[in-house]
Amino acid sequence: MEDIALLKRRLKGTIIFIFTILIFSVVILIIMNKFVLKKEYYNATDFNIKTIYSKIDYNKNGIDDYSDILLGAKKSLKKDFNEEEFITYSFKYAGYNIKKMIKKYNYNKEESTINNFINYLKNNVKRVSKNISKIEDFQPGDILVFDKKIGIISDKRNKKGNTYIIYYKDKIVEEDIIKNIDIKGHYRFDASLIKDELLA
Repeated sequence: MEDIALLKRRLKGTIIFIFTILIFSVVILIIMNKFVLKKEYYNATDFNIKTIYSKIDYNKNGIDDYSDILLGAKKSLKKDFNEEEFITYSFKYAGYNIKKMIKKYNYNKEESTINNFINYLKNNVKRVSKNISKIEDFQPGDILVFDKKIGIISDKRNKKGNTYIIYYKDKIVEEDIIKNIDIKGHYRFDASLIKDELLA
């Protein structure tokens, strides 16, 4: 009888131990799923990167230009825009009128608004490194020219710190494509470095 009682106690102890391990494992899996496995993107603070903000608030809405341009680009994700509408809207959100600006600078009526704006960027806007390994140089609201397109750099980053890009494909999308594109230009729209007569 004592042997049976001892066996029962051991069996009970084993069951409790196994049950405890199972509960602990489930808790660990839930935590990993919530905080590790399901983390689809990161932000600058995850990589100790200081976000750069513009000293200019062109439309005087209390939000700096770089943030406004990004906000406009983010809002475009919910709109049925083509590429020209996407870029003009993103800058309009910061108070700028792209069409008026490009007409003030070597406007070529044979070219699209996008191509004219790329020309404007090349000659008037601050250039930033195109080296994607320098992840701290890629800041929210920056402008990328690639594959004859213009994109706005997002505040989202992948697990290696590379930024997502908001751009027009068949619609406005926000994607982790920076390693798959040929960057022709990387610009930061610092209005303080642009002649007043070229702003609108």
